[in-house]
Amino acid sequence: MGGLRVGSAGVVAATALGVSLGLMSSLVGLAAPAYADDTVVVQGTAFPDPARANLSLVGCDALYQRSDEQLAPMIGRGPGAAPAGARSLGFDLAGGNAVGALFTVGSVLGTTTASIAVNAVGRASGVAYAGYQEPADRGTSYLWLGRSELTTPGGAWQTVEATTRSYLWTKYDMTTRQPVLAGSGVPTTVALMAAQHGGDGPGVFTIGFGCDGTPFSMDALRVGGPGSVTTYDVEGLRTQVTISAQTDKAVEPGDAVTLTGTLETGTGDPVPHATMLLEQRTAGSDTWKPVLVASVGPQGSVRAEVKPEVRTFYRWRFVDRPLAEGSTSMPLVLDVLPPITSEPPSPSSSPTQEPSGTPSEAPSTPAAPSEAPSSDAPSDSSSPSASASPTESATASATASAAPGETDPSPSDGAAADESVSPRRSTGYGSR
Repeated sequence: MGGLRVGSAGVVAATALGVSLGLMSSLVGLAAPAYADDTVVVQGTAFPDPARANLSLVGCDALYQRSDEQLAPMIGRGPGAAPAGARSLGFDLAGGNAVGALFTVGSVLGTTTASIAVNAVGRASGVAYAGYQEPADRGTSYLWLGRSELTTPGGAWQTVEATTRSYLWTKYDMTTRQPVLAGSGVPTTVALMAAQHGGDGPGVFTIGFGCDGTPFSMDALRVGGPGSVTTYDVEGLRTQVTISAQTDKAVEPGDAVTLTGTLETGTGDPVPHATMLLEQRTAGSDTWKPVLVASVGPQGSVRAEVKPEVRTFYRWRFVDRPLAEGSTSMPLVLDVLPPITSEPPSPSSSPTQEPSGTPSEAPSTPAAPSEAPSSDAPSDSSSPSASASPTESATASATASAAPGETDPSPSDGAAADESVSPRRSTGYGSR
């Protein structure tokens, strides 16, 4: 279709001018709908205001002469520069039917544009229908329907306008879908038809291609009057990605943690064959790095297992593709507890060796007084006795100071004591 086309945007319900006459009657007199010139982005085929603009499927030779056909609309970029936004809606029909835009208006004379932009791979044929209810038929199921053949040369974008075309008209009973009155047989514009049948009234316009089976793309559907034209820009599905972690305990280095995620679209439609990329960045870094690519399940879910060694941020990312727009989840952080390291032995045991070593030679000192001859001379005995007292006292004091050193814990005991008083681990873990 002149551009990359992948994925289905859903199946369009077969609609042959699926317009309620009651709705059309309620629109009588609304020559200028309450819209200013604006652009509405359409996600795939989900038109936000289907009563005003939608897709239709009609027969090419006659309105209700359609063949059974399963429609598979495709969203893609281009072809070339799309008339509105970046994408367009494509079809590849078997032939005999036409699919395109359906517009419902409250005033056929107040509607100055009802158009689409079309780009086919080659010359392609289509059909336009216009519906008009004259004032005399208000409140009934009668509706004038006009048919006009369309062609496009293909190979480039072309705007096809329905309001200014000439149609061959027939009046139908929309309840029975049967013709009740033939027109003049002369091609007539909508404006002239209204002038010949009593004036303005509500109506419909449809523009479609695919009659000859040539693939085509469509975009920039426009409808409205002066100052109130709405452009419908067909784009990809909007997506939203979430992330969460399945863990109920603090994360230690190397622990396995399961990360889950979801992929949702704005319309609720699944993205066929979708995958998501898991990315990570460590604390202190601004660079996201790929971890793995995971397939998205039928319910839009995805999961992966990670084993962080340090505090790490994770996120799921859905990469932009023709059918759906890309999106990224909020980052999720896993706080990893710091590893426990053994403390060195307490140095308190080292000094205990000095006091015990110093007095060890003290007993040899009092040997001199003990060998003093026993003498009756008071002068000889009094001197050693006086010197022995302080020596023995020093020996006893040295022995007492060494005792605590002998009961000090060994290095292995010290390490155990240090571990028992080390700070307890934090139990906090990742949050978004």
